[in-house]
Amino acid sequence: MTRLEPMVPVIGNTLYSDNAMVIMSGMKAAASIVKAPLKSLDKSLPIFIRQIIDIVKQTGSTESDTVQTAFKSLATVLRDNPTAQVKEKDLVYLLELLSPDLEDPLRQASVFSMLRAIVSRKFIVHEIYDLMDKVSEIMVTNQSDQVQELCRSVLLQFLLDYPQGKGRLRNQMTFLAKNLSYVYESGRKSVMELLGAIMFKFEVGLVREYADLLFVGLVMVIANDDSAKCREMAAELIKNLISRLDGDHRRIVMSHLHSWASQNSQPQLARVSSQVYGLIIDILQQDSSFYVPNMLEDVNAALERSKRELASITADADEARSTEVDLEWQVPYHALVVISKILRVFPSLTAQSDQVNWDTIVRHLLFPHAWVRMASCRLLGLLFTAVPIAAPKVDLPPTSPFSLLGMREIAQKLCSQLKSEHLDAPLSLQVVKNILYIGKCFCAVSSADDGNANDMDGDDPDVAGNEGEGQDGNPLPWLFSKLSYQIRSAHIGRRNRSFSAVCIHTLTRY
Repeated sequence: MTRLEPMVPVIGNTLYSDNAMVIMSGMKAAASIVKAPLKSLDKSLPIFIRQIIDIVKQTGSTESDTVQTAFKSLATVLRDNPTAQVKEKDLVYLLELLSPDLEDPLRQASVFSMLRAIVSRKFIVHEIYDLMDKVSEIMVTNQSDQVQELCRSVLLQFLLDYPQGKGRLRNQMTFLAKNLSYVYESGRKSVMELLGAIMFKFEVGLVREYADLLFVGLVMVIANDDSAKCREMAAELIKNLISRLDGDHRRIVMSHLHSWASQNSQPQLARVSSQVYGLIIDILQQDSSFYVPNMLEDVNAALERSKRELASITADADEARSTEVDLEWQVPYHALVVISKILRVFPSLTAQSDQVNWDTIVRHLLFPHAWVRMASCRLLGLLFTAVPIAAPKVDLPPTSPFSLLGMREIAQKLCSQLKSEHLDAPLSLQVVKNILYIGKCFCAVSSADDGNANDMDGDDPDVAGNEGEGQDGNPLPWLFSKLSYQIRSAHIGRRNRSFSAVCIHTLTRY
């Protein structure tokens, strides 16, 4: 290192040259040598900084390559040598000079390099706060991913390291929450990227202080944003936020959700409350047990309202083709998903009829939307998995899925699902699994009238008026007859369609 000592004054002298190329080379050399542990640097470093700033002042603008090199060199000096200092008046001058170039693509690299160096050294002047307000706006409005990333990096470091009064920090958090609804997707995503870093790096007390503001803003993204990516990011942020809250703040969040779930005239709020309930279950798992009763109360009420609407709209519709009916489907779908998540975390609740209203779930088996049908069918699968196979009970209420009438109604609806034109492979597999369970339960019925079941080769046992065996009889023959009839009908229909196609093809040839 001693061999480099004579280089220090030489580099200093080049900064006084009249030749721009020499000056630029000298500034680059100064930036490179400041890392070296040289004794002469202690005396020369202030001279380097003073002369680089004078070069910038003499030029008077940021357009020249010399000034751009000066910014990059000075940034390196400040970043790599902790003893380097800048006078307050010079710092103010540099910040004022940098501000107009924040959005200039040709100068952004040097501008942000300089800005990061200033912030990393925690130089405090009033102008840095004003400049950071502008950086916040650029982080949202600029369409360049690279520029947004530079803004987020500088802004996060500023928020973490600089003193922020309560009023100023609240204004900053309000700005971020407001721009969660910014018109362009890139801006909304940029805000959420910064919020994710804030939730991770801010001390937990500050996160909780602004939890209500951020929670409402993120929920509105889930409710209203037309970008799937933004909704996905908001969901992850809500989970991160919930994980950092204590019991008191979580109760505040739950009170919001309960209030929204009760808004019968605004299904969008009821839907988003169920979505957030699902996120809470996802992140808290067993720790969500305190909130589960209220969740179940709200989603059961949502399904009850949906059941009444379904009954009024589809009373005269063909059950198997009722998917053509226009009906709000997102509220019941997300309610069913919440119940499914709860039962997977707390399987002991599955067979408790006072916790889950299974009658409303059964009513949604033929809901006019395939997703709702699938969700309700899978929930029944969870119930059937949790309860051992046994003969249906005649002493249970008819709405119970384990009463003879209740199980028969489920079987009818499942058979109707098999006739739907909108049936897909996953749903059909779940339907078959559920029918198999019911068939095993019917098989467990002990009846002296097993041989009395009529063979119904030509007619649907329901349409023909043959309701199978009576309440005290064995319903298994009825189920076999119904499925057999549907299979024959489907086979005949397929054969007729094939015959029609052959006829049409033949006619077109002649």
